Amino acid sequence: MDNPEATEQRLSRERLLKLAAAAGGATLLGSRIEAGRAAVDWINAESGRLQVLDWAGYGNDGGQSMFAAYVKGHPNNKPQFTYMTNESDALAKIHAGLKPDLFRPYVGWVKYFATSGLVQPWNPKLISNFKHLNPFMVKAGQYGGKQYGIPDDWGFDAILYRSDKVHPKAKSWGLLFDDRYKGKIAWFDDLEMLVIAGLYLGHPRPWRQSDAELKKSQDFLIKKKKLARLIWSSETNLWEAFGSGDIWVAYAWPNDWVQMKAKKLKVVYMRPKEKPVAWVGMFMLLKGTPRPKLAHSYVNAWSSKRSGQWLEDNYGYGHANVLARPSSSDLLKALQLTNPRAVTEPAAHLDRDIPRRAVYAKAWEQVKAS
Repeated sequence: MDNPEATEQRLSRERLLKLAAAAGGATLLGSRIEAGRAAVDWINAESGRLQVLDWAGYGNDGGQSMFAAYVKGHPNNKPQFTYMTNESDALAKIHAGLKPDLFRPYVGWVKYFATSGLVQPWNPKLISNFKHLNPFMVKAGQYGGKQYGIPDDWGFDAILYRSDKVHPKAKSWGLLFDDRYKGKIAWFDDLEMLVIAGLYLGHPRPWRQSDAELKKSQDFLIKKKKLARLIWSSETNLWEAFGSGDIWVAYAWPNDWVQMKAKKLKVVYMRPKEKPVAWVGMFMLLKGTPRPKLAHSYVNAWSSKRSGQWLEDNYGYGHANVLARPSSSDLLKALQLTNPRAVTEPAAHLDRDIPRRAVYAKAWEQVKAS
């Protein structure tokens, strides 16, 4: 097998011509030393494999179609993936020394990362597909007038259940806390569970709960935790448990519905009366990345109509490219793809910044430890 680093240093005829041009241009400045430096700068610029921090299923483990155009255009700079289980996990990895060029948190984290000093704004002019992205989602990726997030995938947090096993009393988040299905319920391992509890309990601002409200949400989850057989962080674990019949009710995403329908299970993806929580994936560019142009090219590939349709057809998620449409009319209806504001009121609650995120995180860890 070829050594990737050695391969990237081989000079093709095209690269030699470009290198000569770089050197020649510098010679006009009157210095062979400057010419040499220009040549070295050129060959070192944007070299190496693009480092991507992303969710499982979006790298070389099934998501290759999303960035195929990038790989075709940059065969010597193929993406290398590290996986994140949620945004807190991504943040911990970055603080521990991981240096990705880009990563993909969701819309509720835009303000946090934009003000963290860890990321830098994108240049939309370098993304030719940017003009086809949903304007509402584009705006959601902005902070301080700058484009910190490039929207691509989107979907909902809602409830998946077996219609042949489960009989909801109402279309409500309350199904996750229904005593009748003790041992057959799966929660999601994320502080968002406190938001869901807040929605169900009727707190007016679930993302900004007061101390008393948050305590009430936490106590409620602690009381109901015995009902949950699984608190999942990996969709693979959820699919195995749901597919085997161990789980009948789950906090889930659209792709989970797609996967269980493929197993011929009788499943319903419920839109709770308290409304689902909508999310939009936001690619973010790490501050000081040595490969900014490659990162823009990668995101442009992700943002294409072709990639969008593949995502919708295969994962059941929506895509920010408004030209993309899934082959399935059922999916078109389920995702409300003809509604450009499907991810916000009155259809859904768009996930948002949690000012006291650290407090929520501590409260959730206490729930799990109870």
